[in-house]
Amino acid sequence: MATKEWKQSINGQTFLISTARDLPHEFVQQAFDNPAMYWAKPISAANMKTLLDNSCTLGLYKLINGDERTPVGMARMITDYVTLAYLTDVYLADEYRSLGLGRWMIHCCREIVQEIPELRFMILLTGSEQAQQLYRRELGMKVMGTEETLAAMGARKAWIPGS
Repeated sequence: MATKEWKQSINGQTFLISTARDLPHEFVQQAFDNPAMYWAKPISAANMKTLLDNSCTLGLYKLINGDERTPVGMARMITDYVTLAYLTDVYLADEYRSLGLGRWMIHCCREIVQEIPELRFMILLTGSEQAQQLYRRELGMKVMGTEETLAAMGARKAWIPGS
């Protein structure tokens, strides 16, 4: 997929969302270590490279002096770019919340999946009612299993027989 970029000014600050594969690994590690991302934890440098190389990752940056990028958020989609997109690891640094940046990041994810002509599902997992409301509104998502005939299922490694 070609790199996509979006730019927006909010309260006199300029922000950029980019799918370029240059989101600093240190930023992702810090996000994974943040209690707001309770499902994640820091991983080895080699695994971080593999994770980012095999994902469509949107980096959210504050632009300083026109082009100097400071990462402030991210959203990661695991996708084959044909039938499925799994949205995960949506993160925004505390000091940048309440500016509409999270909603904007989700809008950019929506734009990417709308370009997938044979998309069957965009899926995600969340335990947050607030996040569910956002994803319903911005992505048209439904809680599967209650509003659909499908059941959202998963297994942690420790639950898989033979692990």
